Amino acid sequence: MSNMTHAKIGLALGSGAARGLAHIGVLKVLERNNIPIDYISGASIGAVVGALYAATRNVAEMEKVVTEADWKLFLSLIDPTVVNGMIKGEKIKKFLRRFVGDMTFADLKIPLAVVATDLQTGEPVILDKGDVVDAIMASSTVPLVFQPVKMNDHILVDGGLSHPVPTQILRERGMKKVIAVNLDADFFTKKKVDLSPGAMAMQMITLMRYHLAEYDAALADVVIAPEVGGIFGTRFNAGPPVIDMGEKAAQKVLPQIKKLAARN
Repeated sequence: MSNMTHAKIGLALGSGAARGLAHIGVLKVLERNNIPIDYISGASIGAVVGALYAATRNVAEMEKVVTEADWKLFLSLIDPTVVNGMIKGEKIKKFLRRFVGDMTFADLKIPLAVVATDLQTGEPVILDKGDVVDAIMASSTVPLVFQPVKMNDHILVDGGLSHPVPTQILRERGMKKVIAVNLDADFFTKKKVDLSPGAMAMQMITLMRYHLAEYDAALADVVIAPEVGGIFGTRFNAGPPVIDMGEKAAQKVLPQIKKLAARN
């Protein structure tokens, strides 16, 4: 756990599927410039990247996993058995345990909280206790693709549906300064509108998430906005270019970040 002797700085890692590989580039810049991170919050892919970093504090190893991954092998992790048209996700859970093991939140090197969404009430559910992998799975469970995760009295799905950039969590945990990574900031600058019914439905969902992300990000002191709007959500094999986008975006606002970190 961090010593918390300096001004408290939190890092909010937003949702965005494969676009979330940009988070690795952001972490590279923060690590290279010795920017202290006292707390991480994450939604969906932000929960995955945030948990891996909080567990290992090794961004170089994370980048290696992404850039050297056999993505055909990764896709084989999708369970062939489905229930009610949804994937179980057990193989992905086992894959994550290769890196996080049976860690609980108390075992992490950096405090972490991840957000999921209660499918029954629509309310955000903050997960910061118990098994880390279970929490990651709950936060990143895409509705209609993966089965919802039952946890306590909740039926949980993707955290991006309630807090796509989970800044508020960090404020509630005493972080005086917050850096946010918004992966939705330029989504509509790179897309042509497809007027087919399915595409329009997806566009409307994305539009709602776009505005939610904008609202969340407004609570941060510094917003990092990688230009990843043109990256298709399932293109996890596009690792290095997306990581570079995150690195460039963080470098662009680095003077603001250094100024923020310098204030005691």
